[in-house]
Amino acid sequence: MPDPLTPAQRHVCMSRIRGKDTKPEILVRKGLHARGFRFRLQDRRLPGRPDVVLPKYGVAIMVNGCFWHGHKGCRYATRPKTNEEFWEAKIARNRHRDEVTEAHLEALGWTVITIWECELRGGAAQARLEALADEIRRAGELRREREACKRQSRLEARREREAMLARQAALEAEINALYPIPKRIKKESKE
Repeated sequence: MPDPLTPAQRHVCMSRIRGKDTKPEILVRKGLHARGFRFRLQDRRLPGRPDVVLPKYGVAIMVNGCFWHGHKGCRYATRPKTNEEFWEAKIARNRHRDEVTEAHLEALGWTVITIWECELRGGAAQARLEALADEIRRAGELRREREACKRQSRLEARREREAMLARQAALEAEINALYPIPKRIKKESKE
């Protein structure tokens, strides 16, 4: 089916589509702020520039549009009837990029939460934002527990190393007591 719009009209329509500060993003940000969370927006230091980043909790939030990111099973993720091959490839690329970005963030120790546009429509928005706040708090608790375990294991490793060095020094002292080294040899080895 041919495109019903001229190329100039299509250009105008597509140029008005926002990449950031979309309505769903703003709704999520307002909801988080109202629940006492403080966050960063579009942090360039992280892969994929997540829409909302909560460093205190180790959480990166991606707010995805159902159409643009191919939300499976969603009624808002329809494919246009014109230029079907282009749209299929574009949405497949977007989905692949999302998967790679999520894997990178998780490898860096971030918890990634994806919120779909359809979850924020109508009366479900407040319930989803409450659930999001709970997810963030749980992720923060898990992060604190992991860091405490890391600190504990580093402390135990340091104690084991100190104990080993003390045992080694005691053994050397015992060996030196049993087999004394002549002063002449000690003096030459120091020089």
